[in-house]
Amino acid sequence: MSAAADPRAAGPTIDHSPDHDGAAHGIEAQPDDHYFDVMATVAETHWWYRARRAWVAQELGPRVRPGAIVVDVGTGTSETLDTLAVLGAGTVVGTDISPHALAFAARRRPRPSVLRSLATELPFPDACADALVSLEVLEHLDDDVAATCEYRRILKPGATAYITVPSYQWLWSEHDDWAAHRRRYDARTFERAVVAGGFRVLRTSYYFSFLVPPAYLMRRTPLKRLVKATNDEVSAMHPAVDALFASVARVERAVGRRWRIPFGLSILCVAEAR
Repeated sequence: MSAAADPRAAGPTIDHSPDHDGAAHGIEAQPDDHYFDVMATVAETHWWYRARRAWVAQELGPRVRPGAIVVDVGTGTSETLDTLAVLGAGTVVGTDISPHALAFAARRRPRPSVLRSLATELPFPDACADALVSLEVLEHLDDDVAATCEYRRILKPGATAYITVPSYQWLWSEHDDWAAHRRRYDARTFERAVVAGGFRVLRTSYYFSFLVPPAYLMRRTPLKRLVKATNDEVSAMHPAVDALFASVARVERAVGRRWRIPFGLSILCVAEAR
């Protein structure tokens, strides 16, 4: 493993060190390059990605002080870094194991600070970050607790982690295979992995509740034959439909601001480093 880096000094660099090759270690499953080709094409405009970032802003925003150092683990093509910068963070750094994803990130303007690294071997010193974001990362790992322990290591005591995972093992589909998932979660197993890493859970909630019925129909009934589930390009939709889903997602976030949503296609956890 390369020497730990100070997030404040991380520039628009991609670390291609073989010591960070998750595929070689067999502990962090990567989607194929096409997965990130699709992400780079739609992540800035598609309602699902925009709604996911809006949840980050809603849940993490009040907990990010001006000038904070925030790390986005599993940044992919790095659009979430823009959201974190808007929240007032002073330094935002993204990490990902995929060189293909980070190549897209490095071509964005302004160029973000990105590093290649395993989620379980982050290239930062102990207790250096004020907040951490991890969107749909733990489900890719053989050992999710090893990752939450690593998240805790780089966070200052009392710092906030915002972590999300896909929900319900019974919704497993070809899409999960394509995305290189190892598992899906329920709230209890998710919280257990977070607490085991050294966190105190402040809040958990499901979200994207309105997607559960169509997901069930398309993944667990004969209707799944109508959808090429291994290709996220099926998510491309008419602008009017995209706007409709975005509006429903806004209503859900408004509800989620006050109450815990009891079911959904994903789960979020806001946790404090102990």
